[in-house]
Amino acid sequence: MIDGSLKVADNVVVILDYVLTLDDGREVDRSSKDAPMEYLHGFNNIIPGLENELIGMSVDDEKEVIVQPELGYGERDPDGVTEFPRDTFPGSLNLEVGEPVMMRDKDGGESIQAYVSELRTDTVLLDFNHPLAGETLHFHISITGLREPTSEELAHGHVHHPDHKH
Repeated sequence: MIDGSLKVADNVVVILDYVLTLDDGREVDRSSKDAPMEYLHGFNNIIPGLENELIGMSVDDEKEVIVQPELGYGERDPDGVTEFPRDTFPGSLNLEVGEPVMMRDKDGGESIQAYVSELRTDTVLLDFNHPLAGETLHFHISITGLREPTSEELAHGHVHHPDHKH
């Protein structure tokens, strides 16, 4: 149920369209026309530099938001690039520069996403930095809807989509 009197605040589901560009004007991401971004505000579901700037906005409000790296995806960590033997990866895995690869931490527990940085003869360089680490982010935001969360969404701290299974 969309509520016209709501404003962006903690415990409100925010529905928005966005375009993300970098300092050089290159577009790196945007919401799709038929699937706006939807998130539960106040639960760190989006980067803090964007979340903080949306507080108080209403439906149909638009805003330009510039997010510095420390409030976005952080600064690049030069130690975040690691070399692995090629035989670490199954032969069926098609490795391409820039493509994400899921790795397990050394305890075999948590999955960590890395990006193929360089393919060498016998090794692969993986970058564990987010691709947008170190970048200043320029968002054009348009709030298309605001609603109260369901009790389940509030309990879990994020939006549930109809096709989302828990």
